[in-house]
This record gives sequence, structure tokens and C-alpha cells, in this order.
Amino acid sequence: MIRVLHVVASPRERSRSDALAAIAIAALDRPQVTRLDLWRELLPELDGETVEGRYKLIHGEPVAADVEQRWAELRTVADRAMAHDLWLISTPMWNFGLPYRLKHWIDCITHPGMTFTNDAAGNVTGLAAGRSALLIGAGALDFADAAQEQALDFQMRYLDTWLRFIGISDIHVVRAAPTFGLPETVDAAMDNAANELRRIAGLINRRVDERG
Repeated sequence: MIRVLHVVASPRERSRSDALAAIAIAALDRPQVTRLDLWRELLPELDGETVEGRYKLIHGEPVAADVEQRWAELRTVADRAMAHDLWLISTPMWNFGLPYRLKHWIDCITHPGMTFTNDAAGNVTGLAAGRSALLIGAGALDFADAAQEQALDFQMRYLDTWLRFIGISDIHVVRAAPTFGLPETVDAAMDNAANELRRIAGLINRRVDERG
């Protein structure tokens, strides 16, 4: 059994990234899935008072009760993610990057002592090591070549960089693009992504079986 956190970043009922995530989940053996719909989830706000409170707490200084409560809520969000073996993030590309709700969730859980530690010399240790990530990205833009992807992709490249920062190095990326255009072109992109997800699910299943 594998514990899967499905982070849903699209607000659309007919989301292509969410549909592909369902295909991936169906191909996994006995997954225990937690669905985290970021458009329904009430995430703590990271306002100025909260951020200032973080530095006070790090230095052992007192903070207001409501600020301390907010950081307890943030830790709960992080602990929920850390309780899963596989993070499956399905997201559309918005303006070359991520929907703001997904960025909000990332900002909620990326703090010292939650998903990473750092020392006075600036050395970072990711606390999420040992977990895997499956990134499913859908986008209307079909990159013509690697150079264009390097210049314009702030979706998958951002997620990959962030995940490695917090210690996750086993990362699988599946992109469905273009999702806008001639029906046969979009269908082909979706079919290719679905087939790749089934292949990756097979790899994950074998790894889980080997671990017993």
C-alpha cells in the first residue's frame, strides 16, 4: 500500500490535469489517497504579522496567541503532507507558472523545522527525503524545443526545484500539451500523457512490491 497525497491545483470541473491524475491513481496498486483540493481547503494566511512571528519563534521570543495558533495551523498543513509517501500534484499552467492556490500551499509548508532544516552556515537538509513526487502539468502552450521550454516554463521547473530543496529527488514529470487547438492534437497529447502515467505507475508499483 502507498499513501498518496493528491494536491489538486485546478479549479475547473473539467480539469485535464485532474483527469490525468485519476488515471495515474487508478493504475497504482492499493493506493491510500488523500485528496487535497486547494480551492476548497482553508489555508492559513501568511500576512506580515505571521511572517514576523516566525522569526520571533525561531529565536525563542514570545508572540501573540493568535500568531502562535496560526503557526500551529501551518505545521498541521505541513505534517499532513509529510504523512504521505507519494505527492501527486496535478496543475494547469497559468501565465507560464502555477495557480496562486498551489503557490500558497507551498508557502504554507516550506519553513524550517517543517519540511527542511538549515544551519548557521546556510546548509539545508530536506526533511521530505525518501518520498516520491509525480507532477502532472497541463498547458495550452506546446513548447517547440528545449530552449523555449527552458525560457518559458515556470511550472514544472519551479516544482522540481522546490521539491529537491525539501529533499525529494525521486520526481516524475508528465506534461500534457497542448490542451488547446485541434481536437485530434489535444486528444493525442492527453493519450500520450495517460500512457506515460500508466508506465510510471507500474514503476512505482514494482518499487513498493520490492520494499514489501
